[in-house]
Amino acid sequence: MPRYYPAFLDIKGKKCLVVGGGVVAERKVNSLLKCGAEVSIVSPDLTRRLKELYSKGEIKFLKGEFKEKYLKDIFLVIGATDNSNVNFMVYESANKKNILVNIVDSPELCNFIVPSVVERDALTIAVSTGGKSPALAKKLRKELEDRYGFEYAKFLNLMGNLRRRISAKIRDKRKREEIYKKLVDSDIIKLIRDGNDKSAKNRIDEIIKQRT
Repeated sequence: MPRYYPAFLDIKGKKCLVVGGGVVAERKVNSLLKCGAEVSIVSPDLTRRLKELYSKGEIKFLKGEFKEKYLKDIFLVIGATDNSNVNFMVYESANKKNILVNIVDSPELCNFIVPSVVERDALTIAVSTGGKSPALAKKLRKELEDRYGFEYAKFLNLMGNLRRRISAKIRDKRKREEIYKKLVDSDIIKLIRDGNDKSAKNRIDEIIKQRT
């Protein structure tokens, strides 16, 4: 197995192609749309949800079998069919054109792989076993889901707003970094998790006041 280089891709506005119209393809389409991609899908048929997305104009639908010409101007392609011959054709066609390609559950037919992911709004934690054990990746993802709850999403939103406030108020970079570290190391996340939003806000104000 190759050693993969970990990276997060900005695919906003990028043309992406999904081959397949079943529930797996639906999941991949939803993930791509969430990241702002322009998604086209090739399949003889679609799930109800994919039909809804097409009827709303959120995706393009190329009804029928995969053809290499559909790769024109495509940035990334995902093969999500249950036909090994089609999947291999998608991989071969995309790879020779240096297009990013992932064939679901076939790491040998990928030039990039998709990790197991825990998302808490702006927080994204990715786990990969390099394709050697998806089961272990899923187990680790479950453990991370239990460890990092939605209080982290709320905390990150607070931090995003605070960065603007602190940057405008404090010009000294070292002092700003001290405040950010103190905020992260404090019990604010626990207070949010316990529903003590007012106490969390008071703690934030206290930390900032101590260093300004």
